[in-house]
Amino acid sequence: MLRSRRGPTAKAGHDVRLHQTGVKHFHHPVVGDLHRDYEAMELPAQPGLTLIAFTASAGSPDEDAIRLLSLWAATHAPVQGVGTASRRN
Repeated sequence: MLRSRRGPTAKAGHDVRLHQTGVKHFHHPVVGDLHRDYEAMELPAQPGLTLIAFTASAGSPDEDAIRLLSLWAATHAPVQGVGTASRRN
C-alpha cells in the first residue's frame, strides 16, 4: 500500500487524499521487461484502500507486449512460475 509522505498523523485533522503517479518496471518470463505508468488513488469511501491503475501508452512496445501476453495466456495452460511477474524498482 502506498502512504502519504506526510505520514499518518497528517490524516488525523485533515481530509488528505493520496494521489501518486509514476512508472513501475516489471520483468515477465514470457514477454520480458514491461514498463507501466501508474496512478494510485485513495478511495475516500473506503478508508485504508488504494486503487492503483496501470496503463501502457497506445502504440508503445509495452502495449504490444501486454497484447502478446494476453494472446499467449489465452492459448497456454498456466506454467509454474509464470503466474506473477517479478517487480523491479
